[in-house]
Amino acid sequence: MTSPHHATDFLHDLRLRSAAEGGIFWVDDDQLAIFEPNAARRVSSENWRGLVMPDRLVDMVRRRRSTQVRWTRVRTAWLTQLHKLTTGEHNATMIARMEQIIDARLGADVDLVMLAQDVAVQSMLPVALSGLTPREAARVSQDLNQKLVRLIDRHSGHGPWHRLHFAAVQVRAGLVVRRVLRERASGRRPRELDLADPIVDLMPELGMDRALDVVTAVLTAIGGPPGAAAASVLYELARNPEWARRLTAELRGMDLAELCAAPTKAAPVTHRFVKEVLRMWSPPLVLVRRSLFSFDLGTTRLEKGRGYLLSPHMIHRDHRFWQQADTFDPDRFLPGAPHGPADRGYYVPFGWAPKKCVGADIGTIQLIALCYLMCTRYRLIVPDVETITVAYRFAPVPQQFRGHLSLR
Repeated sequence: MTSPHHATDFLHDLRLRSAAEGGIFWVDDDQLAIFEPNAARRVSSENWRGLVMPDRLVDMVRRRRSTQVRWTRVRTAWLTQLHKLTTGEHNATMIARMEQIIDARLGADVDLVMLAQDVAVQSMLPVALSGLTPREAARVSQDLNQKLVRLIDRHSGHGPWHRLHFAAVQVRAGLVVRRVLRERASGRRPRELDLADPIVDLMPELGMDRALDVVTAVLTAIGGPPGAAAASVLYELARNPEWARRLTAELRGMDLAELCAAPTKAAPVTHRFVKEVLRMWSPPLVLVRRSLFSFDLGTTRLEKGRGYLLSPHMIHRDHRFWQQADTFDPDRFLPGAPHGPADRGYYVPFGWAPKKCVGADIGTIQLIALCYLMCTRYRLIVPDVETITVAYRFAPVPQQFRGHLSLR
């Protein structure tokens, strides 16, 4: 695992090179950095457009081709389901789950990074995979947690025994997902309103192993970036008391049903705050991809099969595209703000269309809900917040970020 110091130096070097070389340059012999917004959008879009699911395991073993299923079919199924999962009623249910998790930590000295991860993951888990028994939920959560602590460099075990345990936990979680899909498909388990359920309808084409991979991808997606973003929200609320007061003034006394029905419209100041958190601290920091086509990018050429890097973080912190890029100021998202984004393509916290994260809307709602809870129900006290630093892991992670929560 790269140390925070080395990761920071690496990112600093990338920023300098990006500014000097127009956002497109070779990091090494097989990795092209594409930090210029238009080029990043083009390469991401064209590589994704024709992407198909990998062959089924049984077909790979038998050296034959599987029936092709485009990723766009899976994505369309998820988007349709997410439209049903972001109603006012479902948003209120998610907020209630978030409250339960936070209430259990009241009065204690809390690791706020891990609290944010627990709040994000446990409140989002039923969106990805619901109807689990307590034992099943515990096995899936254990797998998500062990992956998370690796991502943020909190794991303490090494050696063959630790690797074996890690693999065993993954296998047990995979067996849970496999059982849920199989039993829903056979009618032995009821269908649920979650992101796993549309995959049941695609199983005749996908096969079990590809269906398992798809649902595992959803679970992995909720097990890191949402919690990192939530930790960054807590970090900015703690170190910007004036903005915390502005959010409190907007959210205090607001009807919860109104907020749940249309969060971004009901709380525009809070929405700007969340957008600025995602601009400055959007996870993950760098995306590593391999090109499916050849691209002429003007200053250089990306050949088919070569690796490339994308980074919303680099674009968001580029002074060519953002004035005062390293200053936290949600008002940059006010209409006509001179230091706001000069182009829509310069703000990409959830990636690029048509591969933009399907959970963008529900993720934004979750962060607005976290602001609502922190500004109306709870009081967050973080001693010596000005001394807290941010380390760059898979995402920006505040270090030694501890505090106390109490009811208002």
